[in-house]
Amino acid sequence: MTSILHISAALSAIITLYLASLRPEPRLAHRLLALVFALFAIQHMLTSLALLGLMPSLVWWRPVLAMAMPPAIFLHLRTAARPDQGLALPDLAHLLGPAGLILARLVLPDGPYLDAAIIAALVFYGVHAMITVRGPTPAGQRWKYMVCGWLFAMALTDLLVMIELVGNEDLGHSLTLAITIAGFFVFLVYFLLTSLHQNGPISWIMTRIRRGGAGGETIRARLDAHMTEARPWLDPELTVARLARQLALPQRRVSEAVNDLHGTSVSRWINGWRIAEAQRLMRAAPERPLVELMLDCGFQTRSNFNKAFKDVTGETPSEWRKRARAEPPASQ
Repeated sequence: MTSILHISAALSAIITLYLASLRPEPRLAHRLLALVFALFAIQHMLTSLALLGLMPSLVWWRPVLAMAMPPAIFLHLRTAARPDQGLALPDLAHLLGPAGLILARLVLPDGPYLDAAIIAALVFYGVHAMITVRGPTPAGQRWKYMVCGWLFAMALTDLLVMIELVGNEDLGHSLTLAITIAGFFVFLVYFLLTSLHQNGPISWIMTRIRRGGAGGETIRARLDAHMTEARPWLDPELTVARLARQLALPQRRVSEAVNDLHGTSVSRWINGWRIAEAQRLMRAAPERPLVELMLDCGFQTRSNFNKAFKDVTGETPSEWRKRARAEPPASQ
């Protein structure tokens, strides 16, 4: 197990250096995530020393560093969601947990309260992030859920290790710890290999979370203005490639902007415009045949029209029109 811990510490250190050197925004969020991986690297080295029974004075700091991880992860999420706010003096309050644990260890003998405090911090910051942090884009929200899930998973793992080691202080006998370390090692390898090809978590963090900023909003405004003024969705053959050419933008950028800013695929987004037009026409001419209306909205077949309409509204066109007829007219 110690050899895997050494390799995991080295991989965590490499990821730390990579994240710390990233230039794209949000830089502070990258730096805080780098801090998290730095803490993992040190933690794994201290765990290795604990397993070998070496340097107890250094191993003493292992719970303190574990207590520092949850606030660092929380601050990463918050600065990724609101990069313009950064850190402020009140954020020093996040140091109270590690400082309190240091004080407790100085005046009290070690005991289960150490693990309980760390588990409580992991759960607290996970819940706190879920409630208070709002990602600027659907992609940012998904990243928040992933990272909060990571916090809860660490809390569960620590709880299982604590239960497993009741009455036994030897970490080397913890099967849960061994499985966790092996799983984290696999994750680190994946993290690094996919990042070399610019398609893994680091690339995802760099390119997606920040799209809630001015660049993403500019593309969103261009897309919405083009769809409103040029009405390209009337073309039944409209694709993301054709839409990108019309806007003189890379196809991938258009696809990612729609996904990140609207939280859906390009085809579903286009159909949303078509369905909105169909609803407008049904209100304006309730007796008009649906086949004619369908063709005027950019659909070629009745089956595609019915499927897209139900995907967007939850009702078939006939059901929606019947319900719309029964509704009282809007007051002027």
